[in-house]
Amino acid sequence: MIHRALNVLRLIERAMAAALLVVLVAIVFAGAAGRYTGHPVIWSDEVAQALFVWVSMLAADLTLQRHGHFSIDILANLLPPRARFVLDIIVLLLLGGLLALLILNGFRFAAMTAGRPMPMLGLPSSVATAALPVGFTLMMITLIEQFVRRVRHRDEPPPHAAREVM
Repeated sequence: MIHRALNVLRLIERAMAAALLVVLVAIVFAGAAGRYTGHPVIWSDEVAQALFVWVSMLAADLTLQRHGHFSIDILANLLPPRARFVLDIIVLLLLGGLLALLILNGFRFAAMTAGRPMPMLGLPSSVATAALPVGFTLMMITLIEQFVRRVRHRDEPPPHAAREVM
């Protein structure tokens, strides 16, 4: 049941990220073309900025799902399996604590910007800033999923161990 819900969530997340990226590129192109031809689309920069925040937050979680964020694991790879497991758990717990703070402050920031309208669109700025708590919450879900997987498969190396980047 939970596995199916996570799969649906991931599918929606990927589709939203792809769709928003296509819309973002189209709006930036339309804005640039409009300025070039002398008919600027005055709201294009504002919409592009809001979409960029959403795309960035969704992409951050998609990257986290694939263990694609930058890490330095030279010393960690030298540890025996048991110590590496403990280190992985500590890192996941620390990241969970950080994400909990970011979620809380993201909601506060979105609430704070709700009363401030975007100059061209007149929409509340929270349309863009709501991406922060949503993105951080998606990352927390991913982190919990990775934590459970790591604890269940403690004898196996973590999925991000010893892989080539380039």
